[in-house]
Amino acid sequence: MPLEQRPRLTPTELEIMQVIWELKEATINQVADRINADRYAPLRRTTIQVQMNRLETKGWLQHTEDGRTFLFSTPYEREATLAEMASDIQDRAFGGSCTELVKCLIDQQKISEDEMDSLRKLIQEID
Repeated sequence: MPLEQRPRLTPTELEIMQVIWELKEATINQVADRINADRYAPLRRTTIQVQMNRLETKGWLQHTEDGRTFLFSTPYEREATLAEMASDIQDRAFGGSCTELVKCLIDQQKISEDEMDSLRKLIQEID
């Protein structure tokens, strides 16, 4: 299903999806452990469980059962989903302009020198 037909992800839902993409398949406890590893204010397991159940209802996650354990996964590839999200932001917020999107990131100092070097190399490879 194309991104425009899927419900948008909240910041917490996207954080959960990042863990699922990384692990390929995970339990609620595994997701909670990953998310809370670097958090100042950890999320409760029940909060994560509710979010994961919502993600499943929205079609972002699916689960299989291994005994009493639910193993969650996603049918959506990380790279394709993030590319669709970036394209959506580019279209809606920047009138379709890639230049304006990148300029905004640079102006906000969201791009490090290493990333700038990587972008220069990428542009040179495209030419």
